[in-house]
Amino acid sequence: MMAEEQGWNIRSSFESRHCINPIPKLVDGGKFKPNPDKQLIKLNIGDPTFYKNLPPSPVVIQAVTDVLQAGKDNDYKKTPGMAEARVAVAKKFSYPVNPVHEDHVIITSGCAQALEFALTTLCDPGTNILILKPGFSMYKVNTDSRQVEDRYYNLLPEKSWQADIEHMESLIDDKTRCIILVNPSNPCGSVYSKEHLLEIVAVAEKHRLPIITDEIYGGVVFGGAEFHALASLTDRVPILTCSGIGKSQLVPGWRTGWLILHDNHGRLEDVRVCLNNLWARILGSCGPIQAALPRILSEVPDEFFQNTNRHLEATSTLAYEKLASVPCILPTKPQGSIYMLFGINVDQLDGIADDVQFAEQLMSEESVFILPGCIFKYPNYLRIVLLAPETLISEAMDRIAAFCQRRMKAKRAE
Repeated sequence: MMAEEQGWNIRSSFESRHCINPIPKLVDGGKFKPNPDKQLIKLNIGDPTFYKNLPPSPVVIQAVTDVLQAGKDNDYKKTPGMAEARVAVAKKFSYPVNPVHEDHVIITSGCAQALEFALTTLCDPGTNILILKPGFSMYKVNTDSRQVEDRYYNLLPEKSWQADIEHMESLIDDKTRCIILVNPSNPCGSVYSKEHLLEIVAVAEKHRLPIITDEIYGGVVFGGAEFHALASLTDRVPILTCSGIGKSQLVPGWRTGWLILHDNHGRLEDVRVCLNNLWARILGSCGPIQAALPRILSEVPDEFFQNTNRHLEATSTLAYEKLASVPCILPTKPQGSIYMLFGINVDQLDGIADDVQFAEQLMSEESVFILPGCIFKYPNYLRIVLLAPETLISEAMDRIAAFCQRRMKAKRAE
């Protein structure tokens, strides 16, 4: 007998119904089927562990091994995380202009939870936040489920994906709660200059808005770019910095991150108290990884990070140069993170209406898996992940080029 006939009326909540990540929704839709005659090359997910070519530092492995063998950190950890871990984060991310006290550090289950905490404490239903376009889909997942409006400010591909400052400011009203910034960028691969970051700070200061800055790829830069942590440049506005060890240390599954309140003027004190309330609700992140965090943040040699960046510089250069030679493709050379975004001129391609169809057909014909830009609110662009070995990146770019050549419309005679 049907549940309705028995008088049952069990419904899911508004939040759960609207907590939808567009990436698995699109990918699991069943249209991304590889060509069985070609090796599948997956450049769709930003997981540095997938191809096993970029292992974590032995220092990190040993730090966690020692904690586990000692057996002293299998308990619940106090709000808002182990004191030793918070001290280590505060020390690592304090700056002369913006020192950090351990009480302003929240240890979280990855950067994703840090972002969720920041948005939950700042936003009520009916308010709005400024989100970058193109931008990572997880921000919208958080806002949709909380009935918070997304207002998208444009990034400019012709200016290496800098923010359109004038457009950003035009979106602000009395219900705007914060500006979200991602640097280095997912999905663009851009790295903002000091001067451009200060332009964004000036907008936030003018309108008395805090900035949530996602710096999970902080330090993952190459090609002569320099990363500037936003909090290292100013204390004029409150800054909520979200980051973690997942991408820089190449251990995303360890789910350990942090939220730092850079707030020397006490403007986020109410937010800090409420963040502790949220942390207590979930009883915190993994205890052993928290215990190992001081060693992870202080003992991994610079050469480890330089090796990762050298790999990304090589793969990004390879991908850019190969794609730049394809007439219908408009690539922008990345400077940081692990991604590259490129545009397609669909008018030059037979049987391709948009970025989704490009990605689906590329998968079915060439077994190369990349994500369509519509996921990032940027149609007719596509994102590739640059973590794979150089040989696979080279092969994937050759397949993309071959796919485009087969689809190119014949030029009309003059």
